[in-house]
Amino acid sequence: MRFKKVRAVYFSPTGTTKKAALHLAAFLAKRLSVPYEAASYTLPGERERGFDFSKDELIVWATPVYAGRIPNRTLEYVKTAIKGRGAYVVALAVYGNRSFGDTLSEMCAVIKDGGCLPIAAIAAPARHAFSDTLAAGRPDEADMEALERFAGMIALRLESGGDTVPAAVPGEERPKSYYTPLKEDGGPARFLKAVPKVREDMCTRCGVCENVCPEGSVSMDAYPAFRGVCIKCMACVRACPRGALYFDDAELLSHIRMIEKNFSERKEAKLFI
Repeated sequence: MRFKKVRAVYFSPTGTTKKAALHLAAFLAKRLSVPYEAASYTLPGERERGFDFSKDELIVWATPVYAGRIPNRTLEYVKTAIKGRGAYVVALAVYGNRSFGDTLSEMCAVIKDGGCLPIAAIAAPARHAFSDTLAAGRPDEADMEALERFAGMIALRLESGGDTVPAAVPGEERPKSYYTPLKEDGGPARFLKAVPKVREDMCTRCGVCENVCPEGSVSMDAYPAFRGVCIKCMACVRACPRGALYFDDAELLSHIRMIEKNFSERKEAKLFI
């Protein structure tokens, strides 16, 4: 199979999914001797258009894992946005060292429903958006080397022909529910309505938080105001140059302590092909 280019598309509020997606796409393009390009659907304005893939391009579709699945606020978008006439797609799920759950299988179902072919799937750990310590610094050099190896294996598969469906991707293709976050005591952590708080003495009203919110839910009043949906992606918290934004919701903080305690052992990227 000959391709004219590799195209990466991604949702990446805190940048780790973007980092992994671009690295994988760059090495696939290098291995296949074609150029590559990238497009984000992270911000509201970027989701005003879809993607019409053609069979002469190889697609890397990357998403972070939220509660074991495709983020629910992007799910309906990707179901309609990802279209192709037999285009080959590599599914990349980036997760915070806990579990990628049903994400890869759900991605493969969306890919097939959109008329594309999921020819490989990758689960790649990265720093958990909630935590400063869980998988801190990832994707790191070892992760990038793994993605490079996977790129070579995928390219070899494409060059040699063979089955175009990933083998034994775990999980349900059409899951009915999301993972329920847990607190330290094992009970459900209910923080759906939690929103960031502002340290007013540190905030300069620079507007960065407003510009990075994937839901467009931040507006600048006297200080940042959080209205509408907050998906707890931590984009505003991570992007604030003064560290003025934070969460103090007790249920969320208990969940963070739980995952830091129970999921600190390093997990490695996996390829399904």
